[in-house]
Amino acid sequence: MRTLLHTPRTRARSIAAATLGALALISSVLVATPAQALSDTGTGGVFVPSTGRILDTKNSIGGYNTPMPAKTWRTITVSGKAGVPDDGTVGAVSVVATVADISTQGQLFGRPNANEPTTMMGIYGGEDTQNTSFSAVLAVDADGTIQVEAETASRLILDVQGYYTANTDGTAPGGFVPSNGKRIVDTRSGLGATKATVASGKSIDVQVTGTAGVPAGASGVIVNLIAVNTTDSVGYLTPYATGTTRPANSFNYAGGVATSMQAQVQLSASGKITIYNANSMTNILVDVQGYFTTAGKGGSAFTPGAGRAYDTRTGGRTALANNETRSIQIAGAAGVPVMGSGINAVVLTLTALKTTAGSGNATVWADGTARPNTTSINFDQTTIRTNTITVPIGANGKISLNNVAAATDYVLDVQGWYVNRADPSISCDKGADPGSWGTAQHTVENPVLCTVTAPAAAASDQTLEITANGMPIGSTELNQAGPTTLTAAIPPVSGTVTIQAAVADPSDYLHVSNYAFGVGDWTTVSMLPSVAEGTVVPQDVFLTTVLSDLGLFPADSMFKFKLTDITTGTSLTGNEWKSDPYIDPTVSSGLTRGHTYAWSATVKAASSWSSTSEATSPTWQFRVANEGEAVTPPPGESPEDADTVVFRTAVDKVNGCSYSPERWFKAYFHDVCNTHDRCYFSTSRTPRLACDNAFFAGLIVQCAKAYPKKGSISQNNCIGAAGIYFIAVRTGGKSHYKGKGSSK
Repeated sequence: MRTLLHTPRTRARSIAAATLGALALISSVLVATPAQALSDTGTGGVFVPSTGRILDTKNSIGGYNTPMPAKTWRTITVSGKAGVPDDGTVGAVSVVATVADISTQGQLFGRPNANEPTTMMGIYGGEDTQNTSFSAVLAVDADGTIQVEAETASRLILDVQGYYTANTDGTAPGGFVPSNGKRIVDTRSGLGATKATVASGKSIDVQVTGTAGVPAGASGVIVNLIAVNTTDSVGYLTPYATGTTRPANSFNYAGGVATSMQAQVQLSASGKITIYNANSMTNILVDVQGYFTTAGKGGSAFTPGAGRAYDTRTGGRTALANNETRSIQIAGAAGVPVMGSGINAVVLTLTALKTTAGSGNATVWADGTARPNTTSINFDQTTIRTNTITVPIGANGKISLNNVAAATDYVLDVQGWYVNRADPSISCDKGADPGSWGTAQHTVENPVLCTVTAPAAAASDQTLEITANGMPIGSTELNQAGPTTLTAAIPPVSGTVTIQAAVADPSDYLHVSNYAFGVGDWTTVSMLPSVAEGTVVPQDVFLTTVLSDLGLFPADSMFKFKLTDITTGTSLTGNEWKSDPYIDPTVSSGLTRGHTYAWSATVKAASSWSSTSEATSPTWQFRVANEGEAVTPPPGESPEDADTVVFRTAVDKVNGCSYSPERWFKAYFHDVCNTHDRCYFSTSRTPRLACDNAFFAGLIVQCAKAYPKKGSISQNNCIGAAGIYFIAVRTGGKSHYKGKGSSK
């Protein structure tokens, strides 16, 4: 049978001594954090319930068997413990912190590592140095650890309630839906449970779904547990999913006062939780603050953060008077995202600093809405108490705080926030309406422009990325103060065009929008050869074809090439359809000197939303130069040797067209090569093939700009050179690709 952390003792409270202790701690409560950009401390995601003890400094759990040293950080392993995965998908962990063997009251802090802001988890020992429990959410470091620091020497226990992960593959239950709060249990009146004090060793079962707006099928709930203890004995509560094994998690409550403690609890299949009580008799109140959905059913994602949002003792503010309600700006303050980012709730450490006689409580809710029938924190006279609260934010970005006590100071520290952001919006000009086909006026010289707007950033390092048929065409960092708008030109494509706009963080795409339209009838556009009709060529040639007006063929194109040695009548190619838009270079290399060759291409692709068409090029001929015979040069000077690779050699560094010409006479390729370099960066999520296709498209655009006469020898030769560069990166670039997408 489980016992209290130490022998139960009665509550013998000296008001004078408590007042001195409270005043001492008031002077040391965290100094306000300076104004800054977004104060997220890591990544988050959706909630997965999990339980287990990861630290007990008295029993050698978590690697320590001595009390927490005062003002000294300790590193605790989270990943791989208490059901928390160690596969790198965990962004934050929800814990119940219990501080015991307290000499003097103090503050508990947490962080993922020494380089991130510190989160104020809570204050302990506020009730005559009795055991203190509170929940907190902390970002997890990349190595799967967290760090904690106690202000005074004490025993520390950390119990996991669950973790947050960005996984969207069904392994995580889902997002969070905040509520303004509603009381669903009060054993003093018989609301939601039997009207009776709960004895030690007894439990109550609570039906959560179907109440307080929590729907059937919800996976978890955030509740504020209030133990109204009229005895002098301290005790603890353990909430868990009904019908499952009771975990070690404990929420310690004080004797002789009401204690508020937030908990995140998994729901049973029937939507119930069980609350177990031990070592004292108490009434139990339960207030719902929101629920978690099932996998794939929407809701908000969590981002851990840190920062001081409000302090009545600073900035010319005053303590809240009895029954005073104050509106407090949260969105856009203390590193919290602005309204319009999708933020709808915030997780706060609420601290009440009561320096006068008389107990009290406070309620926090979304500003501009009706006050709920709940309390967010309960406190006794001359005490400092904390509780973690999850509260929705009003449309004006504010919360309301009501004080039911004599004048009381309050401090609000950020632990994180929930965001349910809108997907980016996309609009395109020149008749490229969504779902249209053939109305877009799209040419290489005057391309369709698409404009994307995304909400304000909800965390640091978020970007807006735009692709067309998988090819990157635009990227920018998200604005933290308001919406971000980016306009990008569609590359030389035809047929089905799919624009994808994604809000991304360094690890994944978060919110994606798609916009599709069809560009003209590509079958009526003439095809241009990479090797012009009647030219004399070397033994190795690159044979491809492009559309005269739009360059690249539709993204869904299939190709059937024919290459025949006319001199011998030998066919060098098969009759199968392939996705590669060129003749296999092993076939078009080492051709026989003095022989004449004929080649053509047949292409099939969608020509409308409901039909597929085929088009066949003219048959072109070329002759392979005899030994010592000059090949047909393009007009002007001979270019530099183009027979080398066109990609960077230094990781994540742009350097133009290294090891190859930056110009083909009038065509300037430098900027295109730099863009291709970035597409190969370690931070890129674009697959290598899409990078290379975008590179080829960019080169074609430069050829068309330099040589605008369609079908001219100069344009054809430039496109042929572009083809050589393209095949170079396709055949030799794989080892240089460092991105997160496919390297094929």
